[in-house]
Amino acid sequence: MAPPPHLSSGDLARATGLTARAIRFYEEQGLLRPAVVSEGGHRRYTADELERLKLIADLRELGLSLCDIRGALELRSGCDGGEELARRFQEVLRRHVQAAEQRLARLRRVKRELLSALETIEERLRCAERCPCDVAEGEASPRIVRLVSRGALCRGGADPEPEPDAETGPGPG
Repeated sequence: MAPPPHLSSGDLARATGLTARAIRFYEEQGLLRPAVVSEGGHRRYTADELERLKLIADLRELGLSLCDIRGALELRSGCDGGEELARRFQEVLRRHVQAAEQRLARLRRVKRELLSALETIEERLRCAERCPCDVAEGEASPRIVRLVSRGALCRGGADPEPEPDAETGPGPG
């Protein structure tokens, strides 16, 4: 016999770090169902629903779509037996492991770029009397440094145009 539903939406939110609004959204999408809804509209969940919600949050963190999550949670639907369920489960798990590996590779690449950018900025700012925009010099600079710093605060190291004076008037042009 399953334990009685005793967890509120607030309990689920605290346990998962999700908002009550996100929990309601997952309900509306058919991914989560409260075990009991009182006449006053108070929802109660079991520990199984909490685990299901944690899985949903983890799969979303991996970048899975709601459709993919729904498919994973409904693998049993239409299965003729345990062997078919096992095959389906293997296929889904392999796809998700591959997607997770691709995401991890991208995250590692971005981390390397961020660390390189930090090192570049620290190195170049140690040089005396350098313009802050000089951190963007050269194609060897990390992409984020080039894009964020180039020309941001000065003229990129170029000599400023001379101010026109009252006697000579404006410069050529």
